[in-house]
Amino acid sequence: MFPLYVALITGLLTIALVFFVFAQAAVLRSGGQSAADAAALAATTEARDRLYERFLDAIEDEGEDEEALDDILSGEDFETGSACGAAASLAARNDAAVDSCDVHQTGYLVDVTTTDTLGDTVIPGTGGSRAAATGRAVIEGLCRTTTKEADRIELECEERRWEFDPGNEDERPEARDLFRVYLED
Repeated sequence: MFPLYVALITGLLTIALVFFVFAQAAVLRSGGQSAADAAALAATTEARDRLYERFLDAIEDEGEDEEALDDILSGEDFETGSACGAAASLAARNDAAVDSCDVHQTGYLVDVTTTDTLGDTVIPGTGGSRAAATGRAVIEGLCRTTTKEADRIELECEERRWEFDPGNEDERPEARDLFRVYLED
């Protein structure tokens, strides 16, 4: 009778350890997804900031017309610049490495692999496993130009109307007022 109990306890312990390995894998995968999402948001936010710089240049340039300003405000014509560098930096802070960082429609698609592994497990061949995940973030323009004059610009945005003197830095909207950055499934 005693060997039967030992076999039963050993079997239950093995099952519990296998469930623990699956839980470790789920945690590792969740961490990888968080890193991918954060990296995609970092790249897209960097691109948004470059759009905002172009917006500031355009409002100060009297030669720019409303159509050129609306192209910037649409959020679709962004420059890539250092965006993927921002993604790599944030992924590294989240224990992951960027495998790819690409412009995707109006944002970035970032693939990462965790730098952490599952570690030693009771399931042979799984100890060195890493998690891979993909994050996608987009920029959405929130405004359109209604008036562009040398001393006055009017923007119609989703949440409010802006009217400001382009030469007065205190009156200008901020990047977050003009563009929305969010994760996309």
